[in-house]
Amino acid sequence: MENVRESEDAAGEGEVRAAVAWLEVAFPEAACTLVLDKDMQVPSAFWAEGSPDVETCLSYQERFGAGMDDKVRAAHLIAFYSHQLSLVAAAIYLCSGRVPDVAGLRFERYARPLKAGAVDAGRFHFYMGLRQASGSAPEDADELFHDRFVAHLKPVIALLKRRCGLSLRAQWRLAADSVAGTFLEVGRRRGTEAEAIVWALAIVKRSGSPLHSDALHYERIEVVTADGKELSRTYRMRGGCCLYYRTDGGSYCDSCVLLEPEARRERLRAHLLETARDQ
Repeated sequence: MENVRESEDAAGEGEVRAAVAWLEVAFPEAACTLVLDKDMQVPSAFWAEGSPDVETCLSYQERFGAGMDDKVRAAHLIAFYSHQLSLVAAAIYLCSGRVPDVAGLRFERYARPLKAGAVDAGRFHFYMGLRQASGSAPEDADELFHDRFVAHLKPVIALLKRRCGLSLRAQWRLAADSVAGTFLEVGRRRGTEAEAIVWALAIVKRSGSPLHSDALHYERIEVVTADGKELSRTYRMRGGCCLYYRTDGGSYCDSCVLLEPEARRERLRAHLLETARDQ
């Protein structure tokens, strides 16, 4: 039996390494290592009161919009951070069944590849510890993922509330949007979209969870092109707002919770048509 467990552990670790390698290619805006880097800090030090790293990350959000006040910067930062954390966690979880736990991190600059060429950008680089979830009942794995994600973000969200004044509820809604959005992205890329949606909802719709929001959901958008081709795609409809509309010249995101449902659908139909033209 011991040999069987060792073989299963080795296979699981191989799946995690493969997931991290896949993530590096599919989503270079998020970075992960399974080996501690000496330049990384434990989360409690990185997100400590008065940490220069926090101020650096808040200032970085200003590249996404002009005229940001502290609440807008905080909204963008929690959305930015939870999105990158969720990308890494979702890739590992969906590919290997392991539940990652942030053991270290740093904020770093990198050359982000785009169609027009690489641009200077910032990202979080995570050192992940792992908890075995495979072999457990699916609801147990979902609960473990939920609990680890919430436990990690709770002090971050509390700090940004004290530093910037953005409410806890507003931040948790943005974090939940990130989980739902990244599970969809990872699942779509890996051809397991339907399963990924089920897993995401099991995490963010838990009764009593700070992630729970009635407004957050998925919706299938359909449209017909000028030449009669039928297109459809599933989108995550947000439960929170990043406050981008409050920046100079800002507007609402296409799936913003503040838009009327039909206005969102019209915007997403246009987005779907534009995506088809670009392919």
